[in-house]
Amino acid sequence: MKKILKFAWCVVVLCIATGCHNLKSQNLLRIAASPAPHAELLYALNEDAKALGLCLKVLPLDDYRIPNRLLLDKQIDANYFQHEEFFQDECERYNCVEELVPLVRVHIEPMGLYSKKFSSVQELRRKGKLTIAIPVDRTNSQRALDLLESCELISFKHTSSLNATKRDVCTLGERKISIHEIAAPLLMSSFQDVDAAVIPGNFAITGGLSPQEDSLWLEDFSTSKYANIVVVRKEDLATSKIQKLKQLLQSDRVRLFFEETYKGNILTTPLSPQS
Repeated sequence: MKKILKFAWCVVVLCIATGCHNLKSQNLLRIAASPAPHAELLYALNEDAKALGLCLKVLPLDDYRIPNRLLLDKQIDANYFQHEEFFQDECERYNCVEELVPLVRVHIEPMGLYSKKFSSVQELRRKGKLTIAIPVDRTNSQRALDLLESCELISFKHTSSLNATKRDVCTLGERKISIHEIAAPLLMSSFQDVDAAVIPGNFAITGGLSPQEDSLWLEDFSTSKYANIVVVRKEDLATSKIQKLKQLLQSDRVRLFFEETYKGNILTTPLSPQS
């Protein structure tokens, strides 16, 4: 696996022309990021990064299982793909609470309910039998179930939905619901085969959907519980290039990029875990 990842990394570095050849190697920062909007933002900030004396080398990845392992193995210097709940779950899974830390909160992208067969939640509610796809990973599965409860397609067997799984789902009325858990990157290609799918914002956007215009139901934007963060190794937190990365991602250019590119589908957050 490590050989494959290193090969992939070398290919990406060779293919991305960032114009960093005049900067010193200690200013090189390797960062793994989801293709959209994460990597797109980093590409857009390339000139600003160079003005700070920072050379960004971006590795686009859509597999959630890889970026934290790359960071722990010191094959990259930072990653930008996950929200805080997912990160906390990963730290528990890999026993790395003392090794990885969030650097800065950057943006919030909403999870939404989408369908190619129905045009409204009301139509879904009237159907006697439903098949709904949700992400398979633990935190996004919980998030998806919360969304389905909020639009009154399901309820939970217990009063609290905390740490709920599909086994805790209780249908409303006589409706029968089958929950299919699918890897998040595959939801876009799979949701035509189900009645509806709950899709994370970045995969919906990458697949050509507008969360604001195409979703049947969208989670509340106002919460920062699922803010997407940049994560680094704790031992590198005070280094010059990591602090420059933080400065870069807290600049007004980030807000302008999301406003101009995503037209309200993504919100920035000014909150910083390490402020």
